[in-house]
Amino acid sequence: MTLTEAARWRRVMVRPVLESFARADGVDAVMMSGSSARGDADQWSDVEVGVFWQRPPSERERLAAAELAGAVDVRLVSDVEAPPPWYDHLYLREARPNGLMIEVAHMLTTDVESALDGVLVSGRPDDAGMVLIKGILDGRDPIGPRAELVAEWKERAAAYPRDLAIAVVQHNGNIEKFWRLRMLVDRDNPFLLAREFVRIAGQLLIVLHALNGQYCGAHPLSFKRLDTIERDLSLAPPSLASRLRAVFTEPATEGAQVLRDLVEETFDLVECHLPEVDVNLLRTTFRSSRKPLDSPD
Repeated sequence: MTLTEAARWRRVMVRPVLESFARADGVDAVMMSGSSARGDADQWSDVEVGVFWQRPPSERERLAAAELAGAVDVRLVSDVEAPPPWYDHLYLREARPNGLMIEVAHMLTTDVESALDGVLVSGRPDDAGMVLIKGILDGRDPIGPRAELVAEWKERAAAYPRDLAIAVVQHNGNIEKFWRLRMLVDRDNPFLLAREFVRIAGQLLIVLHALNGQYCGAHPLSFKRLDTIERDLSLAPPSLASRLRAVFTEPATEGAQVLRDLVEETFDLVECHLPEVDVNLLRTTFRSSRKPLDSPD
């Protein structure tokens, strides 16, 4: 991947934040993640930082590390009573909203280990665990007293378990009530129609990521860059990015047909590359329909 200029200078800007938290008492490791770590950040991108603690940090410790890093504005999004991870928003150069935002996620090292076991050993398609693993695999520049932990986690997560892929596809490939799109077109309800388009397209993308052995979250924000997704998914319907855009930009009936075709083509790929999945069952659910009732006759 070609490193964007936006990613290059963000990596430089975030370095004092990484170093400040790495010096805090009780921290095992710190790393950068997200688009700046991957190298495809743009002018709108924030920077994500993971801080892995031996014990829960106090608000005072979080604030002190942020101030030592030169943050001009600090927002503790999660208080100490909330369950981990705990989030902070730090702003560099300028205060909110125009400064460079650094989203810091504080996690316990033991919780990371448990999440890895849950997803990789138990094969549970847990959304939070999948997002965490995605962040670790994207991560770079780990520092701290036990920075080698990040490399160990990356090695553990490098191979996407086939049992996990089967579980993810079986769950998210169960795309129900596609017939609702016709109902919402007839009702001229673009708000609910858009919501259904997002739901179905999201399930489709989760299936494709699992089929390709790639981790992703279930939230729509997991799919920020459609062109990057198309580039990274070797097993996918052709022209995936442009066709997904067409779902939302073409007239509703045409958009629904594009989405229908994408789902059917994805099922073809699952049938070929993950035969353990009962694709006939998924197709039956997807193709189920309901007739509009104009009269009792």
